[in-house]
Amino acid sequence: MTSVLACQLQAGLPDLDRLRELIERVKQIIVTGGIGLALAASLIFLLAWVFSHLRRPAIASEKRRLLPTTALLLSWVPVLLTLVAGLGALVPSLAPFVLKSFALAVVLAGFVWCISVAAVVAGGNKQQLGRARKALLLAGTPWYCLAVYLSTFL
Repeated sequence: MTSVLACQLQAGLPDLDRLRELIERVKQIIVTGGIGLALAASLIFLLAWVFSHLRRPAIASEKRRLLPTTALLLSWVPVLLTLVAGLGALVPSLAPFVLKSFALAVVLAGFVWCISVAAVVAGGNKQQLGRARKALLLAGTPWYCLAVYLSTFL
């Protein structure tokens, strides 16, 4: 080992072990920041769901069913993409799709979250608000799973 180090110093090559340590440290910082971001977004999703319970259902039956139903149906897309990402951790042939699935799921979850919040703000009867609340929870699923996935790299 010392002869290899002596040859590196004589040849003017840098100490690669130190470079590997620096790269590992940078990876840890990035992963830690990613976990923090995923946890913060998860908290925002959960807080939106909690605050959605402050919205009281309308007594009269209104015909605004499109927004909560659309939010609920679209919220299953990020959940299914998260399932693909989870299967990628178990099935080796799906491994290249893990990060791609997570990325697409997170982007779509943000879009669905906006629609779900709009559905809660628009209001409706008890069933419509229930759909919007369920859509909020389902839209948060990729963020929760991403936080757990990133924490495996620490």
